[in-house]
Amino acid sequence: MRFADINMIYLIWVIPFMVAVFVYGARRRRRLMSGFARLPGRDIISPLNTTRMRIMRAIVIVSAMVLLILAMAGPQYGYSWQQIERKGIDIIIALDVSKSMMAQDIKPNRLDGAKREVYDLLTMLKGDRVGLVAFSGTAFLQCPLTLDYDAYNLFLQTLTPDFLPVGGSDLDSAVRTAVDGFDPDAHSEKAIILITDGEHTGKNDLLKTAEAAKNAGIKLFCIGVGSIEGVPIPSGAGGFKKDRTGQIVLSRLDEQTLKQMAALTGGAYVRSVAGDMDLDIIYEKQIRGTMEAGTLHTSRKKIWENRYQWLLAIAMFLAIVEMLLPSASLRTPSGVGAFLLFCLVWAAPLTAHADTVRDAVTAYETADYEAALKGFIKSQLDDPENPDLLFNIGNSYYKTGNFDAASDHYNQALQTADSDQALKQKTLYNLGNSSFRKGDLQAAVQQYEAALNIDPTDENAQQNLAYVKKLMAQQKQDQQQQQDNQEKGDRQDKGQDQAGSSGDEQNEGEPGTESGKDAQPQENGESPDEKPDQNSQTEYGSEMQDPGSGTAPEQPSEDGPTSGETTAGDPSPPGTPDRQTTDKMLNRLEDQPGRAMIPAYQQQTVEKDW
Repeated sequence: MRFADINMIYLIWVIPFMVAVFVYGARRRRRLMSGFARLPGRDIISPLNTTRMRIMRAIVIVSAMVLLILAMAGPQYGYSWQQIERKGIDIIIALDVSKSMMAQDIKPNRLDGAKREVYDLLTMLKGDRVGLVAFSGTAFLQCPLTLDYDAYNLFLQTLTPDFLPVGGSDLDSAVRTAVDGFDPDAHSEKAIILITDGEHTGKNDLLKTAEAAKNAGIKLFCIGVGSIEGVPIPSGAGGFKKDRTGQIVLSRLDEQTLKQMAALTGGAYVRSVAGDMDLDIIYEKQIRGTMEAGTLHTSRKKIWENRYQWLLAIAMFLAIVEMLLPSASLRTPSGVGAFLLFCLVWAAPLTAHADTVRDAVTAYETADYEAALKGFIKSQLDDPENPDLLFNIGNSYYKTGNFDAASDHYNQALQTADSDQALKQKTLYNLGNSSFRKGDLQAAVQQYEAALNIDPTDENAQQNLAYVKKLMAQQKQDQQQQQDNQEKGDRQDKGQDQAGSSGDEQNEGEPGTESGKDAQPQENGESPDEKPDQNSQTEYGSEMQDPGSGTAPEQPSEDGPTSGETTAGDPSPPGTPDRQTTDKMLNRLEDQPGRAMIPAYQQQTVEKDW
């Protein structure tokens, strides 16, 4: 036997107070009666059976109250076993922690930007096991495959460039360490997400490494966060890192090799721009969209049977008995029983309501968002103005991809939250996420700013606000550039028409004038239609397409364009089928636990230790 809400037992302290009230009332009544008559005459004024009736009524009331308190504590007796299977995909993230990851072309730096992206990916995982490999000139399995995402985040936050003893970027060691981190006997598909910003400084052939991963049934997804042209590397002493000749070191991304590695294993390559690594797109469209989730863990869960109904039934019976007992006038029934009966009727649905909410929360935590949504909506029928329930319903709708319904419930939660500033702040933040997903960037900015007005220290809201503003500026710039190109094309077409008509009218003795007019529209040597895209990045549509897969990724239906043909140089626009986390309301952990034990490495000399 156990209690679902043991804290309700503390209400038992009401019972001594009730007993004291009954004893005080009996003694005071006896004193008042003694002022009217002595003991023989008192029996005539107040019959003995009336005194016994009062004692009986007090016992009935106290007993009913005890049973009511025990019922509210949620007694559970007996249980059944429920088979639970955790299905998912094994994912190991190999994160570059070399010195070049401290470059500040991504704010605050590349490494912190990568950590944020990985953290946001954790909130999107649907029962997948995830591991972490840290690498520079060597690699180390920082966190084995786990379902404990909070513990994973603790390991993630400890990574710094001085975490490993050897500099450089040994991609071969990173991939091989990740491959060794998988359980070969696991009946699940496996994926490695390689995040790096530099060229390979190891000696082994990376294509052979990718071939080994392919033979092990592992797909490799590469994310390049560096620059092909090269960027200087900040030095710990100030300034930039220099080589032995005194030249500033430039870290260049070997994009071609990463593309070949990803293509060889059936994975994909993505070029990160402005800190947006598009891990959400890789996860939803590539990993979850093309890979089959296997059974990772099978267990039995003990489901306890609720037994509060029996206690409530007995308490209700006692309340009815108390109402039927005559009072001192032998004509008027007592009103205490009516009050107790009201409490019992009120407590019964309250206990059931608590069970429903508890089940919905459990479903949400296990990523069963459809079941969670049904549970929260069922609970809302009993308490339609509860802001917490409205907030939870909004979160569930967000997780299922219904951003319009999520926004509606977030707005309702704001209207009913009253003075709960913490709930308002979280609701505004999530509402901003929903607006972003619907493509309403201006509303998202306003909602993030409103959330920051309540809690200016919310780093998540600060980062999202900066990102949306940057995206709006980029869209405005693209629109202006498109308009300029259109106007330029119109001018060129008009100039060509004028040049053709003028050329027909010119006589053959004026070649200089004819040459000048013909050359004017072609001042750049190419027409606007042939002008190469200023953004030289490759599109997702070509690089992230699984050549062997003919199945489309499973995405929730939503408004807006559904094409995945977004250029990799641009942030993924709102309204596309990428799905980010809804639960950024959870603060990122600031704990900095001691770093994990690292095996002793022999002293190594690395030519390129950045």
